[in-house]
Amino acid sequence: MEIRQQIREWLYLRPRVRSVWALNLVHEFRLIMEALEGGNYNRVTLDTEFMLDIDMQDVPERHPRFVTPEERYHTIRMKTDNGIIRQLGLTLSADDGSVLVWEFNFTLRRHNNFIPLYSPFNFSPLYTPAETEEFLGMQLEPIDSNLFSRLLSSGLLHNNRITWILFHGAYDIVFFIKLATFWGPLPHSLLEFKSLIMTYLGECILDVKYIISFTPNLYNGLEEVAAALSIERVVGRAHRAGSDSLLTWYTYRRMADIYFPLDGGMRHAGVIYGIDHI
Repeated sequence: MEIRQQIREWLYLRPRVRSVWALNLVHEFRLIMEALEGGNYNRVTLDTEFMLDIDMQDVPERHPRFVTPEERYHTIRMKTDNGIIRQLGLTLSADDGSVLVWEFNFTLRRHNNFIPLYSPFNFSPLYTPAETEEFLGMQLEPIDSNLFSRLLSSGLLHNNRITWILFHGAYDIVFFIKLATFWGPLPHSLLEFKSLIMTYLGECILDVKYIISFTPNLYNGLEEVAAALSIERVVGRAHRAGSDSLLTWYTYRRMADIYFPLDGGMRHAGVIYGIDHI
């Protein structure tokens, strides 16, 4: 089916997450390229699910608020250098409210020496046992990160028309930059890392977790903020990158409509929660 026709038919459906594996990776990036080239989908919401080496879980002894951004970046850099990305979720959204959602799958199995950051004491697998068996039975191969990195140039990088949206995005942005640089070592200084962000993503980055600090009654995590704004998860479940990226987008849109109707919070762009601010 012709790519544009696929996108048009997709938009008539209730929002759904397109699951991406090695088999359909190239095709799905062609869909992304087509959507971006049209110019309507100029907001991209990013979420990642990942694991960190349990030997790298040490945090600075001082209270996090007394740790400098440089020190926070150094800690995250060390952890992600030994980390594994499991999923990456992208939600492309247009001014008319239409959304396109992808979930890229990089690994199926739990690695013995790794745990998810979001659940350091109570392991919660990314896939249920039934899902894992289904995926393995379908012989779905995880995505090769090097091929994914090559395909990122299909319009997502170096695109100054895109506004990037995150929620508590320190690890999301670090893992994404690692993918953009073919999993190369990250710079040692925060200034150099910020330069990489500007090069690949530009300056239009909105971290909802940071922006809610300028609202009177929004706080805590994504689920709590969404609930406070009467936003429901319309597809998937928590800690799945595609579903979380869509929930982040809907949460941002409602927050912006209520609290930042003039500029959508752009006055607070460029600050990444977990690195620049906490």
